[in-house]
Amino acid sequence: RKDDHREPGDPGDAMMDPSDSRRASSPHVRAARRVDRAEWLRMRNALVPSADHEGEIDDYFRSRHYFAVFVHPRPDGTLGGFVEVGLRDYAEGCRTSPVGYLEMLYVDEDLRGHGVARALVAAAEAWARERGACEMASDALIDNEAAIAMHRALGYDEVERIVCFRKTLDSGARG
Repeated sequence: RKDDHREPGDPGDAMMDPSDSRRASSPHVRAARRVDRAEWLRMRNALVPSADHEGEIDDYFRSRHYFAVFVHPRPDGTLGGFVEVGLRDYAEGCRTSPVGYLEMLYVDEDLRGHGVARALVAAAEAWARERGACEMASDALIDNEAAIAMHRALGYDEVERIVCFRKTLDSGARG
């Protein structure tokens, strides 16, 4: 379909076909489409307020990227969750390259605990596996106990905790 954003070989809707008996109890997941823009933006804003989500979403649909977006559609046509997955050359604690990376994951509060995150992550993992990744990685803020618990419930092992730093460089500064 014209409004789908898929790379050749991207599993899209067929990946989580609800008629597939192995997935019959899993929530439906499909690749994001242009018509999902407003709902994807709503969820991104809920996850990370005050970022340039509109520009990033528009960029995603304008060109092919090294990442994919999967969504959980609700029966009324709105979305209940999304995952953004990419490939990285390196991720903390991983021994192989490329590494599949859960860049963003969000599920509306009323759907949490109903398997939506699990289905979204399964789609992300399948996408990464098809592109040669043998490992997946992710991150969570050190004080986000809910996200840490979710990662553990999905089979992810904590590999390290880090403190990040930044420095603003003056235009004429050296070293």
